[in-house]
Amino acid sequence: MSKKPSESNFSSFQEAIKGVKPLKNDRIDLYAHQKNTRPFKDNNNYNEDDESVYLSDAQESKNVTGEEFLFFARSGLQLKTQKHLRQGKITIDDHLDLHGLSISEARQTLLEFISFAQKQQIRCIRLVHGKGYRSHSEQPILKNKVNSWLRQHPDILAFSSAQPKDGGTGALYLMIKS
Repeated sequence: MSKKPSESNFSSFQEAIKGVKPLKNDRIDLYAHQKNTRPFKDNNNYNEDDESVYLSDAQESKNVTGEEFLFFARSGLQLKTQKHLRQGKITIDDHLDLHGLSISEARQTLLEFISFAQKQQIRCIRLVHGKGYRSHSEQPILKNKVNSWLRQHPDILAFSSAQPKDGGTGALYLMIKS
């Protein structure tokens, strides 16, 4: 048996909410990320020749697909930290989006960003490389390059493909040595 509101209850309810304006949107976008809003270039002590050896194309790792999950950790990194990185439970301090950059631009930007992050004591970043869907070849070019480059760089402690809310297999969580 359902109770129907009486006329007096309904009219008193209408009287109580008189003047109340409805919200346009009551949802918070939990997955919104800031754009690259500030320049990170700090060329004061940056020397490209010192670090370009870290991101060599001579040491290629095996090619991966756009949907393949990436994970890398240096020996000595705690298993609990590795697990938290894979699960996206480590606070992201900054982010870098490499979409639309050429390979040489992406390499330069990544080197400068790693240098900047160390100076700013940034420990974990979200790095967006994309899945390579617009690539002319069958393989994602930038994802494969980033995978290879980060494994070579001595200041990279670990990286893992991001959770779907942070870009999934088109992005990485990246831990940088402080």
